[in-house]
Amino acid sequence: MGLFEIPELGFLRGTGTIRVPELRNVLFTDRTQKLIDHPAFQRLRKIRQLGPTHLVYPGATHARFEHSIGVYGCSQWYLQSLLQVPAFKDAASEEDILSLLAAALLHDIGHYPFAHNLEALHLKGRDTPTHEEVGARIIRGEIEHLRGPKSIGVILKDDWKIDPERVISICLGTFDPENQMDSILNSVISSAIDADKMDYLERDSIHMGVPYGRNYDRDRLLSSLTLNRNEDKIAIQAKGKVSAEIFIFGRYTMFSEAYWHHTVRSASAMVEGALSAFYSRDSISADELLGVLLSHSDDSFLEWLHDRTPEKSGTRYLLEGLVRNQRRLYKRVATFSRVYKEPEKQKAYETIYSMNGDEIFALADRLRRRLSTLVGRPLHPADLIVDTPPRDKDKLETIDVVYGQARGDNFYKLHELSRVVAGIQDDFMMVVKKIRIFVEPKLAEELQTHGDLSTIIIDEIG
Repeated sequence: MGLFEIPELGFLRGTGTIRVPELRNVLFTDRTQKLIDHPAFQRLRKIRQLGPTHLVYPGATHARFEHSIGVYGCSQWYLQSLLQVPAFKDAASEEDILSLLAAALLHDIGHYPFAHNLEALHLKGRDTPTHEEVGARIIRGEIEHLRGPKSIGVILKDDWKIDPERVISICLGTFDPENQMDSILNSVISSAIDADKMDYLERDSIHMGVPYGRNYDRDRLLSSLTLNRNEDKIAIQAKGKVSAEIFIFGRYTMFSEAYWHHTVRSASAMVEGALSAFYSRDSISADELLGVLLSHSDDSFLEWLHDRTPEKSGTRYLLEGLVRNQRRLYKRVATFSRVYKEPEKQKAYETIYSMNGDEIFALADRLRRRLSTLVGRPLHPADLIVDTPPRDKDKLETIDVVYGQARGDNFYKLHELSRVVAGIQDDFMMVVKKIRIFVEPKLAEELQTHGDLSTIIIDEIG
């Protein structure tokens, strides 16, 4: 079969469509439907794409199920464009194309309730599973209650005629670095302008009701796709430079104004705090916890956490504002960022940012005792949260830009050509990655008469 005859690419008629927001028809075939209809994939209907964000943006109730289908559709666009590039078309096989499409569809198969919050605890020293690792286990059929009549790995072998281990390695980026084709395929779903970001920036913007992630020229960007100098990753032709700039800037603004909006961070910090408190007192094994996570929706998992913990525990105290139709979010009483000019605030930020989980807990305990003296009453250990930003968004987002021969050296990094892209990473670290102190709403009201608490907090940081 020629590459242009692969039915999943949609060059020929005879495929069905799935309609997803906004006004998008995603092409699918019988073997695609076998993956989508698998119990492990259908489970994603219960997992919100943005965790607790719907408590701030009411429309953000969309699920990983919708996003995964969207990324599959975006990958079809990427491949349709890349097949116009001779170097890719001549090197790619049917197996390569299908392996990427399967990886795009299954890249989030391991997501579970509040995965990013749990993974944030992992980055802060807690032993929690990553959704990528869980996804690999699901594809291999290692999670018994999600194996189905045929595991996803068996469907990939029997119906797609591809190696499930290769699909896993493309998702995880664990392929041989010398494997140029797998490196290209991985870059389609994991790079500065990948199909994953193309879908979630638009989809999240639509459901959150904000414009930031959908203002770039998608068609221009796709039509400019090519390969880099080494022909092992996607790149863009010069005509796509501005579209790529706006794409990367759109991701920056989504984090600044939406994903890490201070009230969203409050809800996220409450979930992380509840999970951290749960870890500190419950002896549940990693496998047992994973079984619970993979059997619950976001809301039912919080109910499970709430009901499993003692009445006065930090977990239950925090979750009282999030379960059973309650919305009582903590309020911020102080903010620190690297952009502040006061030396003491800069020092406070760097000190907190470098702390491990136990050190942050000790700081929160000192701050709680100090605030207790201000309001003249004892405080619950979970009345205060020190929210530090995730540590996994610090790398520079860039991509190769390819010019014609008239320019001389015709390969450049986008950040070398664009002050916008070069400055985004600095701004992200300096401005967007804030540290916030949140407190229980009643306590926040009591503290209003005490003015700016930054001095007190800086004093306790030492």
